[in-house]
Amino acid sequence: DQLIGKLIVDVCPLNVLPKTAMLRAFDTLKDIDIMSTHPMFSPNLSTANGAAVDADADGWDGRPIVYEKIRISDMRRADQFLKFFEQAHCQMVEMEAAEHDASIVDAEFVTHLTGRLLDTELLPPTPVMSKEYAALCDVADMTAGDSFDLFFGMYKYNRNGRDLLNKMRDNLATLERQLAAREAYLTAKAEMMNNDRQKLMAETRLLLQEIAKNGGMLQHQQLVPDNASPPGSVDGVVIGDPDVDVDADAAVNEVGHDDAGNKKR
Repeated sequence: DQLIGKLIVDVCPLNVLPKTAMLRAFDTLKDIDIMSTHPMFSPNLSTANGAAVDADADGWDGRPIVYEKIRISDMRRADQFLKFFEQAHCQMVEMEAAEHDASIVDAEFVTHLTGRLLDTELLPPTPVMSKEYAALCDVADMTAGDSFDLFFGMYKYNRNGRDLLNKMRDNLATLERQLAAREAYLTAKAEMMNNDRQKLMAETRLLLQEIAKNGGMLQHQQLVPDNASPPGSVDGVVIGDPDVDVDADAAVNEVGHDDAGNKKR
């Protein structure tokens, strides 16, 4: 009897379930007006530095509130209720409960889930704050002001709640695998480069030792492939090889004249 002639307003983040419950509970009590709303901001709204926001000081300016006039007999009273949010410069969005839950609830659940995953250790205060970091702080502060019962209801009565939670877990696991794979790749690449460097140094060391052992010059066979005569060589012998004693005059006579002593062309 105390509810006769009153306006009952739901402020849950899901609208279909409370709308159904109120219509069932007050089905025979036609004098009770019913309105469904979803203020998309915390009543304990605060800034990134933790200071409380006053609704009268444009703290709710631009913040959306979704509503549906389910069953209204006293329109003046309903409009007076909504006028409070209009005067606070909220964004007024009239939408049926089914459309609200189909288009908004999943995003709200992910937002609250993200906010609850963050804490003061992950979001410590900083002297200089980027816009993105400030947004994360706002999300964490907003969800901290809501009860766990509210979050549980968003999970239990949202048919996509479990799938969204599993998706968040899978995304985190994928990021962990990607980080581990990149770290393993860079480590292996560094080890291969180090091994190649060591191999090159060892080969260079052996080459220098061989040069020193042969009196400062490697044997021709080690420098020139088979059946190849480098420039400045005669019959495969490198001129200047300390191990070969060449009679230059005899070589000229043998190569440059025939048996009759005529010069060869």
